[in-house]
Amino acid sequence: MSLLLDFPWYFCLFCLLLGVIYALLLYVVGRRDTRSDFSPRLSLLLGLLRTLSVAAIAFLLLSPLLKRVANRKEKPLVIIAEDNSQSLRYCPDSAYYVTEFADALDHLAANLGDDFEVSRYTYGQSLQARHDDTSSFTHLFTDISQALADIDNTFFHRNVGALILTGDGIVTHGSNPLSIAPSLSYPIYTVAMGDTTVYRDAALAHVRCNRIAYVGNNFPIEVSVTALRLKGEHAKLTISCEGKVLESREVSFGDSHTTLTETFVVNAEHAGIRHYQLKLSPLDGEKTLLNNTRSVLVDVVDGHKNIAIVAAVPHPDIAALKAALESDRNYKVKTFLASDFDKKADDFDLIVFHQLPAKQPLVTPDISSILDNGIPALFVLGSLTDLARLNALHAGVEVYTRIDRTNEVAPLPSSNFSFFTLPDEVMKRLTTFPPLLSPFGDYKVGAGCQTLLFAKVGSVNSGLPLAAAGQSNGRKFAFISGEGLWRWRLSDWQQYSTHDDFDQLISKLVTFTAMRLDKDRLHIETKHLFAENEPVLVDAQLYDENFEPVNTPDVEFTVEHLNDAGSSDGKSSYQFNRRGDGYALNIGSLASGSYRYSANTSFNGKQLSATGLFAVEQVNVEAAATLADHSLLHTLSALTGAEMVPAHEVESLADKLNARDDLHTLIISETSYGDMLNMPLVFILIILLLGAEWVIRKYNGTL
Repeated sequence: MSLLLDFPWYFCLFCLLLGVIYALLLYVVGRRDTRSDFSPRLSLLLGLLRTLSVAAIAFLLLSPLLKRVANRKEKPLVIIAEDNSQSLRYCPDSAYYVTEFADALDHLAANLGDDFEVSRYTYGQSLQARHDDTSSFTHLFTDISQALADIDNTFFHRNVGALILTGDGIVTHGSNPLSIAPSLSYPIYTVAMGDTTVYRDAALAHVRCNRIAYVGNNFPIEVSVTALRLKGEHAKLTISCEGKVLESREVSFGDSHTTLTETFVVNAEHAGIRHYQLKLSPLDGEKTLLNNTRSVLVDVVDGHKNIAIVAAVPHPDIAALKAALESDRNYKVKTFLASDFDKKADDFDLIVFHQLPAKQPLVTPDISSILDNGIPALFVLGSLTDLARLNALHAGVEVYTRIDRTNEVAPLPSSNFSFFTLPDEVMKRLTTFPPLLSPFGDYKVGAGCQTLLFAKVGSVNSGLPLAAAGQSNGRKFAFISGEGLWRWRLSDWQQYSTHDDFDQLISKLVTFTAMRLDKDRLHIETKHLFAENEPVLVDAQLYDENFEPVNTPDVEFTVEHLNDAGSSDGKSSYQFNRRGDGYALNIGSLASGSYRYSANTSFNGKQLSATGLFAVEQVNVEAAATLADHSLLHTLSALTGAEMVPAHEVESLADKLNARDDLHTLIISETSYGDMLNMPLVFILIILLLGAEWVIRKYNGTL
């Protein structure tokens, strides 16, 4: 511990001199005036006490700092990440992995505990801290690259000595983990699990199709068939829909390791969720029949939405918006410059106005008439937007300003938006997107408008809307008060290797806005298709007689599981949570199958209800791939300067890690600074000095 002074050292002498002067005035000059009976020796003692106390107080007023340096030892960290995916459940040694192998891992962790700090995790579809004593092998897919990335982010700037990765090397989701391994700064010891024996087996490996089809159209369903050690044999491949066989064909396996691709062309006859099942007939001696069947759900709709994007000038935002909307096959998107828009507005379900009305004297469509006809609109504001003309439209947002300039604003999610729900992970990722250029001014939104994203200037929430949606006069509207959306889509790809976050934001905003208001006062909004590992999210909106949103009454939501005959096979009831002036509900993940839902409430003496269907699709990619890939594990270890060991030798890793000379305990120095004013001992010392002086004077009868 050392003392830091923010002033020259000789100021300490001034503090001491101040104490001496104060003591002289009190006990020398004052003694002559009061004819004190203090002896010279006692006066000297009292003067010394007063000098020290005054000098200490004066010194504290100069705000000196104390520097503390604390050293702590940080052992090398060994991370154990265990494969918890379903593929290990299908291998012959699954019982061994749950019992003896789990015990061996516990012993390994205990042996490493003396020389290393040990953290244990499981991985599959996500990385999770290990809490249970045994693995349950329940994860529906395996994403090793994401597990490695999460570990590296979690233990950034930690003294990571090594990573022990157990698993069978089967990757069913995400990118190749070998691409991320060279960037890691620590060795990865892999533990080879699973079965590498090639058995006789045929499997439906992958099924690809459009998840949305239109009534009356034909659409393809493509399936990949893999066969091992089945050379010269034949099997029957059948596709059926809800128990009705649509087509059967024979497939032949010409080699001992064969992959075939078969395509079925299916006609979408009826609207609704259609359950298509592909089945491969069993062959003698197959290892498992779990991978001989695959199911796929297709949402057959009887129409699509026509979207027009009308822009003041060419802009990269147009391509970003078009790509985001076309990722949903339910939309047909056309783009126009304002001067070239010669279509009937009634031909479109929604029109996106990019920086319109504009400041330049452009030939533009009659936006006022379009809005008066009740056509939903999404406005994207920017530096070219004529705010005065926009305000005159009363389109749902008005911006008043005296300064023609823009601000850089970043998105900040609102917790009170209730018209639709975006996953929490998406909302979190939106906060990492770069800022947009937003017109400066005082924003006023119309009645029934809710803010989805606030505008954040620097690190401060301005409270102004960056993205909002609402409804007014029988028409829905939305706006994004900033240009530069193309940066968001690019950033989404750069950071997360996907466009899904941006696409979901735009698609949800457009879906809500393009939906025309009807006479039904209780609206339910939810997806038609869910994966069985995906939470089922449901949004609801209740309207009064004037079609203003309310959420005063309780709304009950009932879900019925439907069997193959279409009758109820059990039901569950839930209560909607209020969110803003709407409702939201997270049911959680459900088992695969078809479901019928109903929502019911009572408002102003009237019973209101809404019904619909959705389906949950089975995810069984782990059953399709059961041949362990130990070569990937070996390469992963070799790239990081480690090695692979078989599962029954996992405890030998303790000796291998102890034998490494590059795993050291670090001595970390942590420096902290504190104000002496915050030290109790200093105040205690001053009180003792003043207290001693007071006692002496009291004892000698001068107080």
